[in-house]
Amino acid sequence: MKNYYVEIITIVVLVACISALAFLFQGSRGLWRPDEGRYVGAAITMQNKGSLLIPCRNEDEIHLDKPIMIYWAVMGGLKLFGHNEFAVRFFHGLFFVLTSLAVGALSFSIFKNKFPALLSSLIYATTIVPFFAANFVTPDTLLAFWVTISALCFWNSVQSQGKTRVLWQMLLCAAAGFGFLAKGPALLIPCGGMFVFLLVRKEVFRYFLTPWSLLGILIFSDIGLSWYIWVGLKIPGAFGYFFDSQVSGRLFTARYNRNSGLIYALIYLPILTAGSLPWSAVWLKQKELIKSTLFKKLWWKELPAKPEILFLLCYFFVPLIILCLASSKLGLYVLPIFVPLTIATAKLWAQKVPEFDDMSITNAVKSFARPIKLVGCWILLLLAAKLALAYYPTNNNMQLLWTQVKDYLPDDNHKLCTVDERDEGLIFYGVRKMEHLTDKTKPYPSFDRPEHITEEIQEIIQKSENVIFLSPKDEKTAGIIEALKKFGISCRVVQLPYHRALLFPQLPEDNKPDGGKI
Repeated sequence: MKNYYVEIITIVVLVACISALAFLFQGSRGLWRPDEGRYVGAAITMQNKGSLLIPCRNEDEIHLDKPIMIYWAVMGGLKLFGHNEFAVRFFHGLFFVLTSLAVGALSFSIFKNKFPALLSSLIYATTIVPFFAANFVTPDTLLAFWVTISALCFWNSVQSQGKTRVLWQMLLCAAAGFGFLAKGPALLIPCGGMFVFLLVRKEVFRYFLTPWSLLGILIFSDIGLSWYIWVGLKIPGAFGYFFDSQVSGRLFTARYNRNSGLIYALIYLPILTAGSLPWSAVWLKQKELIKSTLFKKLWWKELPAKPEILFLLCYFFVPLIILCLASSKLGLYVLPIFVPLTIATAKLWAQKVPEFDDMSITNAVKSFARPIKLVGCWILLLLAAKLALAYYPTNNNMQLLWTQVKDYLPDDNHKLCTVDERDEGLIFYGVRKMEHLTDKTKPYPSFDRPEHITEEIQEIIQKSENVIFLSPKDEKTAGIIEALKKFGISCRVVQLPYHRALLFPQLPEDNKPDGGKI
């Protein structure tokens, strides 16, 4: 009975700590460009237009780079908590909590041991990269949750028989479908480890060729592909763009400017090592154990008979190899594979600390007093760093940019145009109408290509539009002024911090609307 109370108290404290990490100071920082501004700005635009299925950047620019779930998460937070930064990040914090708990559930399913399972949840939640990723609005935290649930369902399905096996397989298809709505085909990269696991154990045909396979495909398709199909039928060219931007363009070409080339795969090394601190320190202490296993031929031959270890190795290395070979490489791409790394790390740490089975509450507190203090200090340090980000001086902070520009923007109808560096986060803070322009001959290949700056200047003349340019740096400012001069338009320049500037075109008197007022 005493041990039962220890377990309950431990779980309650664990959930409380993870929730504190997820939600404390979650709204203390302004939105950062480019990712947070992009997704939040699009969600607000969708909300204003009453469009729940077609993401839009600004009023008219359709944005199909990522599927719909992240926009729903932002809109849901705004609906629940009002118009504030905590609201737009709420569901990312919630998914972080759920992922941490799912990691523990997966660990318990694999090793049938409560202590490493609890430790797995704690380690994931207090590891640097997953913790900070949950404080930024990107699809990666959502994807990590659904990948973890998929892995949990997969493992339980291969360990079960009969109707229980079928149930887990159907749940796997549903989880994979939701993962597809979170980040599209990127879900298939970490799920590739599951296929290799079956391949090594020679269970591919037995696992997939069942009377229930068609139902599983239908479940996955109805959840994961329905949005893609609807948008593809609704918007001409969407199917081709989906394939290019989410499959071929990311895997095989450098069109999307995401660190192509094998040399850039090295970015994953510091992210997985330094990003898994402080817990990754255990691997340095276990280097002799690693040498005595990984470098022995016999150990690899016996691996198919050790499904627990094989599964974790496939779950970690197969996605990592794919990500290294892919042309598109960004640090948060490896977030889902922190899960097997966390579980393996917890298993090693569990060997170094006493079990709490049959312990009283008093003895448990005494035995774990020092680790509890150290973990508590680390949690406080993570929260302090999270709060410090709110005061970190950066030109990426859209809240700060809004304070710099709002007093210069007129109250009447106007359009704010950015040039080559997007600042959609300003939509969250009060800009009503924005448009993104470019002065490049080959801009980023988005679905709706941005208008060239000369085209916008022509519209200013033809329609007498009240346009204000927001320039990101001195060179762009000079280029905008020069482009305006070519059309006989002068401009008033307001210099802003971080070399930004606001440019107010001054139309000739005969082109100004309303008696010469702009």
